[in-house]
Amino acid sequence: MKRSLQDIQPANTSYEMGLKRVLLSSNESGCSITQVAVLELKAGEHSAKHIHPDLQDLFFILDGEIDITIDGEVHHCHKEDFLLVEHLKSYELHAITDVRMLAMGCVIETQRTKLYPMLFEPNLHTKLWGSTNLTAWKELPAQPHIGESWEVSAVPTSPSVITNGTWAGYTLNEVIRKMPEAMLGKAVAAQYQSQLPILVKLIDTNDKLSVQVHPDDSMARRIHNQQGKSEMWYVIQAQEDACIYAGFQEELSPEAYAQKVADGTIIDALAKHEVHAGDVFYLPAGRIHAIGKGVLLAEVQQTSDITYRIYDYDRLDLNGEKRELHTDLAAQALDYTVYPNYRNTYHDEIDEANPCLDTEHFSVRVLSLSNPMRRNMVNYDSFVIATCVQGTCTIRIRSTQDEVKLREGFSCLIPAAIADYDIIPNTAEAKLLESYINNAPKKSLKRLISQFLHWSV
Repeated sequence: MKRSLQDIQPANTSYEMGLKRVLLSSNESGCSITQVAVLELKAGEHSAKHIHPDLQDLFFILDGEIDITIDGEVHHCHKEDFLLVEHLKSYELHAITDVRMLAMGCVIETQRTKLYPMLFEPNLHTKLWGSTNLTAWKELPAQPHIGESWEVSAVPTSPSVITNGTWAGYTLNEVIRKMPEAMLGKAVAAQYQSQLPILVKLIDTNDKLSVQVHPDDSMARRIHNQQGKSEMWYVIQAQEDACIYAGFQEELSPEAYAQKVADGTIIDALAKHEVHAGDVFYLPAGRIHAIGKGVLLAEVQQTSDITYRIYDYDRLDLNGEKRELHTDLAAQALDYTVYPNYRNTYHDEIDEANPCLDTEHFSVRVLSLSNPMRRNMVNYDSFVIATCVQGTCTIRIRSTQDEVKLREGFSCLIPAAIADYDIIPNTAEAKLLESYINNAPKKSLKRLISQFLHWSV
């Protein structure tokens, strides 16, 4: 096979800059080589970060100078330099001058270590206040008293089980143990001792929930040897006049709190909020709260199952017994401060990744899509949990072209090593929540001022 470079028509690159002329494609190579191409980049062009879970990239500089940054380390390359980028290494290209370079990709994966967007078996939980509404919405066989669906869970007592691809049948915890950095991200794996730090649930209430509170990290580690539990609620559906309770509406001393719990009037001291689809509430550890009847919501929380129940309306559980209360522990965990506002506001723009919440524990974006959108999350060095709350969509990984169809009421986990993907709505509109850990480098004050001056011109 002989080809002349000038006879090959240029095409766009996956870097969204420059052009490439493909000398050899994957369906022609007959081996692990995925592509051999000559890249032509213009001076000043700068790519977004790339990462491949199963591919090594090899670059040979033919002409010009380029900076190739691998995992934060800058390699200045010029004519006749060769550079290897190993799999699971993030990298970006910055052309110093006009550049021509030979690029080759080589697959090194084995079938059992392949990564892709992971789907999970239904993980349904029976609750006193549950019904068949949640299974009906998810189009699953009806089960009575289902109150929660643990969409993506690494809680040891109830882990998610993978249903698709080569890891089907494995628990999420098992795969993370085998490849913690590739699954979670290097920074996340280091910070959380190779444990998934986020639990995502769907909750449907056919009756009001107990009044409760969760401990912070310090208290949870001291008493339970676990991390604490801060959480966020995103309302998907709400019946007319549905409400939730979040925070205090009046100042209480610990003594006054104890008296209200004892006489069953604690609910009167809470701030009551009427809710509608799209409403968001952040509940940091220590904030008293309860969900009312007739609410379907997504809950993003720290991976923890510690709840201190304060008041339960003196009702009986499914076994005819009163549920345990934890009033003393709750009193230690409570933040008694009265805040002026408990509802989170955000802009829900079409075809935008709308920032909804950024905390030290997790970040959440709301995506309302009518057109395909690229999401390059490599810079965050984190897994991404995508939860579809409206419509259906396809998630396609750019580096591997693996894809999954995600329909309303379901979630998938996108490993950190492949967190560069397209979301393609299959309905007129698809709405998703993206949950992840934000490890993106913080912009310096100098850079922010520079950007502001540029935007102001």
